[in-house]
Amino acid sequence: MFKHRMRFIGMGVMILILILSMVSLSGLTTHASASLSAGARRPAAVVRTIQGLHQLSVVGSTQLIVDATGHTASEDANPYGVAIVPLTPTTRGGGKVKAGDLVVTNIGNTDTGNTLVVFPQQAGPGHLFNTIPNAGTSGPADEAFNSATGTDWVANVSANDVQIFNPSGTLLKQLTSPLFNHPWGMASNHNQPNPVDHATGSFFVTNVKDATIDRIDIVPTAKGVTFPVFQIGQLPMAGTETKIGVTWLPALTIAGKRLTDVLLAIDPGENRIAAYPNSTTANTTATRSSSKGITVFQGKPLARPGGFALNPLNGDLLVVNLDENTLVELNMSASTVVGTKLLDNVPDDRQTGNGSALFDVAATADARGNLEVFFTEDNTNTLDRLSL
Repeated sequence: MFKHRMRFIGMGVMILILILSMVSLSGLTTHASASLSAGARRPAAVVRTIQGLHQLSVVGSTQLIVDATGHTASEDANPYGVAIVPLTPTTRGGGKVKAGDLVVTNIGNTDTGNTLVVFPQQAGPGHLFNTIPNAGTSGPADEAFNSATGTDWVANVSANDVQIFNPSGTLLKQLTSPLFNHPWGMASNHNQPNPVDHATGSFFVTNVKDATIDRIDIVPTAKGVTFPVFQIGQLPMAGTETKIGVTWLPALTIAGKRLTDVLLAIDPGENRIAAYPNSTTANTTATRSSSKGITVFQGKPLARPGGFALNPLNGDLLVVNLDENTLVELNMSASTVVGTKLLDNVPDDRQTGNGSALFDVAATADARGNLEVFFTEDNTNTLDRLSL
């Protein structure tokens, strides 16, 4: 009897152990499933280069826009420059442009366009930005915003001057200089001071007729602000017109050497990117510098580069090519090609320029931190987006 009872108890213990084991395994399975589920919900890594971007879309037209009266109007389009409105006290709200908006210049079919178009919150339709488009605006090419005041500086190629617009779209100032020879490229040094002439900031402008690069200093005086102009470089002519894009960055390392206060310039004649270090203080005399700068990158995949911008996520250079309608990303410090993207598959004519679509580019991060690239599309008269 005792033996049978012990056998019964032993069997009960074995059954209890088996049940506990099954419960334990069930718990482990549930935990593993939860871990897999959590892993599936883990957010993807942030895309920092153009290689991870595959979606092309249209932001809006620069030809059919909303005019000052709120009606749709057809303008002399051919979009050229594109710029992202910076965050300043004047662009927080209440003006015609707000931080993050996109502004595009319409250079026009014969370089005599007269409109700037704003895309609020980076979306269409486009709205007229310059409130008085007939007030001397003729062939607006590249543009750059003042990161302190929110004013938009525009290279006005056919009018041979530089126009400065308030965030409200009204014309603030029209600058002229004997050094201007049909301004084309435009860049800001983000208010880097120049102690030589007491400038509180500078803008750089290039000239299409003689391939020169000028610096416009902003100098406050007791009688008001003055804008002295100095020539800091000159590149080889590429035909009758040399279209030089420019952008500025505080520092750049090339071949192990760190440069500061660097202006980058497109050299279309030599198919290269040139760097001008100490650009804010270089030459404050009447002597016209003919410096060709330091070569940052040269040759393929550059193919008659049109415009460029810095990748805000990694400091790479994003360049659009006129000859192949491609976007190229370059790591300047390592002189390597990060990636290439075809943005328009229309064949381009190398002799006439017909089919060349890409003139300028701007980049930012989307709401999730991924790289987002905007570019002007001349074949369709639109502002387009390359995104994740």
